[in-house]
Amino acid sequence: KTQAMAEEWKGRLDAEGLHVVIAPPFVIAGNGSRQQLEKYRDGTIIAAMKALEATYFDKPPTEPILILLFESEGPYRRLSKKWLDYENVPHYGYYRHADHVMVMNVATGLGTLVHEETHALIAPDFPSVPSWFNEGLASLYEQCTLGDKTIAGHENWRLPALQAAIKDGKIRPLKELAEDRDFYGSAHVGLNYAEARYLMFYLQENGLLV
Repeated sequence: KTQAMAEEWKGRLDAEGLHVVIAPPFVIAGNGSRQQLEKYRDGTIIAAMKALEATYFDKPPTEPILILLFESEGPYRRLSKKWLDYENVPHYGYYRHADHVMVMNVATGLGTLVHEETHALIAPDFPSVPSWFNEGLASLYEQCTLGDKTIAGHENWRLPALQAAIKDGKIRPLKELAEDRDFYGSAHVGLNYAEARYLMFYLQENGLLV
């Protein structure tokens, strides 16, 4: 299936001069050098997959996943529109579950790559995962250390907003967060991400997350 996906996308990738490496279940393509692409593959993508599967997931993906890595914002936005008809893309990157495609502007860093990979790998193992848990776990690994089949999240840029909400008495009760059917609603979405992430961080630090 992985080879079939590579063949399906070959014409489009070749036309843009993208390098391609295959590492099942991933087809990884990018507009950086082949050496850079192999570095992403070994140091982040495969390392994160091994760590996440060793720590959490029993069921591997049954469908191949295409990962598109762009070294700057221009191609990231242009090809998101051209290939996926996605115009108002997030600043860092995204995962399209229906298409099994991850797209990243790696100029912003690799944290989003692990975030979106977590979404891709949790899907077959926990198909009914609620949004607060899905985003909390994925966000935990936006800033992380990858070891030999181990992964640990660290403090990141979401913390100040959470601390400000706590100080101002605007933090949401965890029950309210977990039961929110509109996790991505504009009224709370930034705080939702921060609170869900640091709930996971708290559990991790207290040996309770796994």
